[in-house]
Amino acid sequence: MALFGSGDIGMDLGTSVIHIVLKGKGVVFSESACVAYERETRNVIAAGDRAKRMMGRTPRDMEVERPFREPHIRSFDLVNKMVNSFVRNFIKEWKMGRPRLFLALPCGLTPTERQTVIEMMVDAGARTVVPVDESVASAIGAKIRIDQPYGRMNVDMGGARTSIAVFSMGNQAKWRIDEFGGDRLDAAVMDYMRRKHNLIIGENTAERIKIMLGAVRPFDQTLQEEVFGRSLISGLPRGLIVNSDEITEALQPPIHDFVNVLHRFIEQTPPELASDIFDAGITLSGGSARLYGMEEMLTEQIGMPFHVADEPELTVARGLAELISNPDAYEKINLGSPYKEDEVIG
Repeated sequence: MALFGSGDIGMDLGTSVIHIVLKGKGVVFSESACVAYERETRNVIAAGDRAKRMMGRTPRDMEVERPFREPHIRSFDLVNKMVNSFVRNFIKEWKMGRPRLFLALPCGLTPTERQTVIEMMVDAGARTVVPVDESVASAIGAKIRIDQPYGRMNVDMGGARTSIAVFSMGNQAKWRIDEFGGDRLDAAVMDYMRRKHNLIIGENTAERIKIMLGAVRPFDQTLQEEVFGRSLISGLPRGLIVNSDEITEALQPPIHDFVNVLHRFIEQTPPELASDIFDAGITLSGGSARLYGMEEMLTEQIGMPFHVADEPELTVARGLAELISNPDAYEKINLGSPYKEDEVIG
């Protein structure tokens, strides 16, 4: 039995979350891009949200990994097993033909890596695979008219990396990839808790605190949350109350670095495109765009208008859904990806 059903399907292989979209239904599946496996045998124990919940809790003979977290894929075997696990769980009751798959891949992969992942999808049951650059899908999902003869800019803040792109006449006229993303913000929270409170916390805890208390500028009213971890002094479990002002302070170093990256990128953008961008504003997408005060802070620091896309964490998935629903409308768009390894900042 084929692993896919009939009709077009879209898959967003994000560094943090994998989304699956169907024509006319939008996002129908969302799971963490995590896989738990046995170190010795490499057998997969769990994938998706279940694997993420195991992070920091596994015995020594097990490991939890996000295969797309690094700029390049370390284990194609784990990627294959993780993707097949998602596919089987999602379509286990489908008994129809092989679909055309619109596949959005993480930015920064080499052409060889992209081709290998595409071949995995064909082996899994796709009739044919249409690779879509993550930046392009995000811009379409953010409702940016990238097919027009003027410059438009999208900043997609992903889990592991941020893709910055300027579009004109259906192509990426200028692009850049930066190491800024949700992971780097989580790491900043972990580092702050260790330095300021002698408390070691895990990645999932850091992410939760960032989501609940994180901001790029102070809230109007200070928020608080209890945090548990392991004391660096006693080595025993310990809890304490942290507030939003502290987490705002913790996030400042990576945010400051990212502002400098945007400054340099815009300074190097051709004048005519920069003028168009100033008139239309810059779109922010990706989960980190939701951080309190991000839009206002960037507008103030960069001196150009920024605005956050609707449901910014879903712009890539929504872009794929739009491509599936109206493929003819995007015939003049270059969906492919220029190889961006030489355009990585950091």
